[in-house]
Order: sequence, then structure tokens, then C-alpha cells
Amino acid sequence: MKKFLIYSGLLLLLISCSKTKPLHIGAKDFTEQLILAEIIAQLAEYQKIPVKRSIPYGDTFSNFEAVKNGDLDLYVEYNGTGLTMLGQPPINNGDKSLIEVRRLFQPLNLEWLNRLGFANNYVLLMRKDRALNLKIDKISDLIKIQPTLRMAMEPEFLERPLDGLPALQRRYGLNNIIATVIDNDKSTIYQALLDDKVDVAEGFSTEGRIEDFGLTILEDDLNFFPVYEPSPLVRNDTLERFPELRGTLEKLTGLIDTKTMRQMNREVELEGQDYQIVAQNFLMQNDLIHKKGKLLQKEELVIAAGLLDERSKSISIALRAVRKVFPGRSVKVIQMPNPEQAILEGKARLAILGAESFFTLTNDFLPETQPFIEAVGVIGTKMVHLITLQNNTHITSLKDMKNLGVGAEKGASDQTAGMILNAISLQNTLQLHYDSHLENQIAALKKGQLDGLLLIASLHHEQITAAMNEGLFKLISLKEWQEGNHLIRFPFFRLARIPSNTYEGQTEIIETVSTQDILAGSKPITNIVGDRGPATVIATHAPPLSDPIILKLNKELKITEKLDPTLPSAEVLKPRTHSMTSPLNPSLVDSIANLLMILLMGFFAYLFLKPDPS
Repeated sequence: MKKFLIYSGLLLLLISCSKTKPLHIGAKDFTEQLILAEIIAQLAEYQKIPVKRSIPYGDTFSNFEAVKNGDLDLYVEYNGTGLTMLGQPPINNGDKSLIEVRRLFQPLNLEWLNRLGFANNYVLLMRKDRALNLKIDKISDLIKIQPTLRMAMEPEFLERPLDGLPALQRRYGLNNIIATVIDNDKSTIYQALLDDKVDVAEGFSTEGRIEDFGLTILEDDLNFFPVYEPSPLVRNDTLERFPELRGTLEKLTGLIDTKTMRQMNREVELEGQDYQIVAQNFLMQNDLIHKKGKLLQKEELVIAAGLLDERSKSISIALRAVRKVFPGRSVKVIQMPNPEQAILEGKARLAILGAESFFTLTNDFLPETQPFIEAVGVIGTKMVHLITLQNNTHITSLKDMKNLGVGAEKGASDQTAGMILNAISLQNTLQLHYDSHLENQIAALKKGQLDGLLLIASLHHEQITAAMNEGLFKLISLKEWQEGNHLIRFPFFRLARIPSNTYEGQTEIIETVSTQDILAGSKPITNIVGDRGPATVIATHAPPLSDPIILKLNKELKITEKLDPTLPSAEVLKPRTHSMTSPLNPSLVDSIANLLMILLMGFFAYLFLKPDPS
């Protein structure tokens, strides 16, 4: 009887412990997994389910083995990965893939709950301007890049037998790939792509950098890559232990789309936010938990850019530099016709500007320098593109036009057109037309409502390239600028050429002008000599950058070209003149010392010249 009571007590104790044993949640060791696991953990805790976190727990194999043997209760897994773990061929249909993994995992005492709503698939990425220029929009088109195709990837993609590089090459017949394997940091893959060191890069569809840098996802036209849709993978006995868990997790069914997951990944990876805060904000925004206080957000650092600035070019260069100089800050880019105004109004800390934005036309011969902005560093170069229809044979120069489209009013192209027309005395004979949407002006040019477009943009600009690919347009030279004293009046416009074959059907060299593309900040007004301090007074609401920050930004932009000397640059970036080794007016002490030295030398000379008394 005594033994029976002891065993009964132990049994009751074990049953009691099993009921109070917390829900053990694991995760793989990358950002998306940390966020998803934390979302589940916080949601469970809000439903009064005790939680133990192992976030992260390890790689795919470690999590899978742990949930099989009961060391973990659940983690988020992808249906495509589930198939490959059991040696099954990949499936690119999400519904079929889920049905198959549910069938295969049932004998393992594991259940796949409903999908969260997005797929994190392998994708191949290109810079949008390069994809447009080469007319590549699907993976099969990569065969056009000859003789070799440069591709950046992680080591795992090189090794995967079913959905990695070797299988990709066989399926698509891409035997010309030279692999650049990058093992240290995913951001380095994007760096190589944006810096044109590779043609294409391997990535994942939920990575925040894709939208951040405006990259093109190539269509998987042969359906090579399997689908990878995440679901909570849970032990059956865990669902029995916590009967309310299934209903709790079903609240997440279909709730997270690709755009939302990209944004959450971006906030953690690029803005330095804590994944736990990002998870909490997601749950609060979707009314799944309610807590006192507001959503936790970091202060944003805003960069203003023009409407024709491209995500994969000038914007990406500025973003990468600013994020390195301001680690952990949320960096946001806003695009508007006149980004310099955003600095003046305090809406942006920095702006991407062409050299023309630093000057204003006046009644005087020379333009007036903008008093409130200064150049911080060089981002790149923009060139004037003068575009007309191929069949407009009577239009060979700017003087032949009557109606000219210049993009957004007060934008970079409008400012540039105003200066050029003023210089060549066409301001009263040419009617300017404005529209913030360039596609509308391209359509107006097609219909003959405009004679031409004058746009200042980087070479291979995405919208210009897409328009030129239609075969309806041509570029003409800015011949008028070669004459007169225009370079004296507007020295920041530099003579340049658009090389032949830059655009579709452009067989001739185009004479034009270029300007530097600049990262600019607020200009301080100070009487203090040296670095900017608390006594600095500024003319705008946006605070100026300190000298150390300016030097760091200038370094991180990684452009070897110096700022154009005609631009109003930050004082710390201006060349320093060396002071003379000796002042013209020495101090009193120096004067006395010099006088004594002269007297001493005179005394020695007297002794030397004095006749010997003997």
C-alpha cells in the first residue's frame, strides 16, 4: 500500500510537470526565422501559454532532429525544405507540396499547420537598368550574356544537388556561368551586383534589399525552383498538451504576405531594429495582441531624391553609405521633384542632387548659388538626353523644337532645361511641358503632342532604356552648347558624349553635357573657426552634418572622383592651403631673440677682425 501511494504520487507529479512544461520554440539561424519564431512566441504568451525560447536553435537539420525527438515542440519550416529532408523531389506547386509533406511527416508524430501566407523562394536578381538594356526578363534570357555570365551566390547554393547551381545549369543550359562564391555576408552579394562586378545574383524572394535597391527578379520560366512556403511544424503531443495552441496559431494563417515579410526582414537587417520589437509591432498592427503604449519605432533618417533617381544606382549608393555611417538608424528615401526643398523644410537630412540644383537663374549673368545646401560627396554622373521620334527627320537640334517635355516642374530636368535654353536664347521660343510621370510624356511624344524630351539622367536610365527599346525614338546631339561662352556662365555643365550603342538603335556618338550627381546636406552659417559646434546657427530646419560625419560619408561613397570645384562643398572637404613656416610679423619674444642673435654675431665678428695688440 505504501509503495502504491509513492508510485501514485510520482505519477501525479509527472502528469503535473507535463502540463506545466513550457512550449519550447526553436528557429533556424537567419533573420526571417528569428522574426517568425518570436511572433509565435509572443502570440502564445499573450494566450497565457508558457514559452521557452531557443531562438535560434541551429540549422535546418538541428531543428528537424530536435522536434522529432521532443527537444523542441515546434519551429517554422518550409514545405520545399521538408520534401528535400526526406529525399523527395521538389514540387513547385504550394498546395501539392503541403499535402505531400503532411502525408510524409504524419508517421513522425509531426503536423504541418496552415501556411503563413508567403513563399521564400530562391530567385535570380539583376540590376533593372542592365536587365532592360540587355532585354532580359526571365532566366532563359541569361544565355544572351556571352561569353561568360558572372553570378554571385552563397556557398550552399553551389552545393545543393536538387535546386542549386549545378542543377540550374543543367535545366537551363547555362554552361557559361562563372560563380563568385561569397561566404561572409549576404550584403556582399548585393554589393557585387550593384557595383556591376557580377551580372546576376542568387537571392531569396523575401529579402528587403530587393525593393530597397529596385532589383529585377528574373522569371523562373521553366519552373525550376521549388516552392518554399513556411508553416509551423508541431509535435502532435504538443497540440494535445496545449489544446488552445492550434487555434492560436491559425490566427496567423495567410496573414504574412511577401511584401510584409520583406519589410520586417529589412527593419532588422538594414535598419538594425531588434527582431523582438519587429515581431511585437507586427502582432499589434494586426490586433493579435494589445499592449499599453505605442508601436516602438526608431527615429528615421530621411534622404530626399529626385523622381528620375534610380533605386539600383544613385539611391543604392547613398543608402549603403548612410547606413554604414549611421548604423542602427532607420533610413528612408522619399522621391520628389525638387529634393533640395526637403532639406530647406526640414523634411530630409540629406538629398541626392545634380549640380544644377545648387544654382538658381537670376537677372545677372552668372547664376546664384543656393545659400542653404552644400555638397558632401560624389555619387555619380548624369547626362542630358535629348529625345525625339525616329520619324521626326526635320528635327536635328533643340532649335527645331517648339514643345519640349522636361519631366516634373521644378525637377532636375526642368532646372537644367531652363539654364540651357536661357544660355542659347531659346527661353522665349520653346514651350516647356511638365508631368511628374515620365511615362505620360513619353506617350505624348509618341502622339506628336511634344517635339522632344530633355531629361538629365544616368546612362542606361531604366525608363529611357525601356522607351528606346521600342525602336520609336532617337537621341540627338545638343549642338548649341558647343558654341559661345556657356561653359563660362554654367561651368558645372561639362561637355560629354553618350557613346554609340548605349541605347537600342543609337549607332552614333551623341554630343551632350553632364553634371555630377551629389549627396548634399544642410549648410551651416557660422563665425566659428574650425569644426561645427553648439554655437553653429543654421538657415534651415534640417541640422547640418558634423565634419567627422561628412568625412565618413565621403569615404563610404567610395567614388574616387573629387567634387567639382564650382560646387559649394562642405568646408572640411575643401583643399587646405599650407601656412608659411615663419610669420611675416614675428612675436616680441622672437624679435628680441633675433636681435640678441644679431648682436652676438656682430660681437664675434668684431673679435675676429680686431687687430692683434702684439
